[in-house]
Amino acid sequence: MFAAVAFYPSLTYNIIRNYLQPKRWPWYSRIDETVLLGALPFQSMTKEFLKENVGGVVCCTEDYELRAGWRVMRESDWTSRSIAFHRVPMKDFTGTTSVANIHGAVEFINKIGKTGKSVYVVVLYVHCKAGRSRSAMIVLCYVMHKKDWMPNVAFDYLTMKRSQVIFRTEHWKSINDYRQFLDSHKH
Repeated sequence: MFAAVAFYPSLTYNIIRNYLQPKRWPWYSRIDETVLLGALPFQSMTKEFLKENVGGVVCCTEDYELRAGWRVMRESDWTSRSIAFHRVPMKDFTGTTSVANIHGAVEFINKIGKTGKSVYVVVLYVHCKAGRSRSAMIVLCYVMHKKDWMPNVAFDYLTMKRSQVIFRTEHWKSINDYRQFLDSHKH
């Protein structure tokens, strides 16, 4: 209930921060050659995403966030542009998901990333409402998987690319659980 009530005030906060401090509070940030991590995408940003060569989206919002947001990009908006879509719904602020869902998102990112040619790199946009916690958790797990880094090293890397990232206890538990999953599946 809190997350639903706080949706518009917190979205407004992010819009204002981005407007007033676009360098310190960007709407999205490039993490590596494959991943953009960002906030709720609006239809007005479509040309920007096409310029960024977005070929896939990992959406970490709840259904109501996509319905409530005015002119927010929904699954049909992406797929009508031949952009692959993957959902990992999580509650706002403290929401997390299972290791299986995290790994499914990481595999989706890797699959979409591999579709690019040597010069043509397909970019993946990973988002939640603010691009600070839920989607950042997925991207941090992707970075751990890709580089075989420990959570603290991946976090330092991620915050160098997107300073507004913030995790709560629940997120750190899921991140550490995913690190254990990765360690248990090493050859």
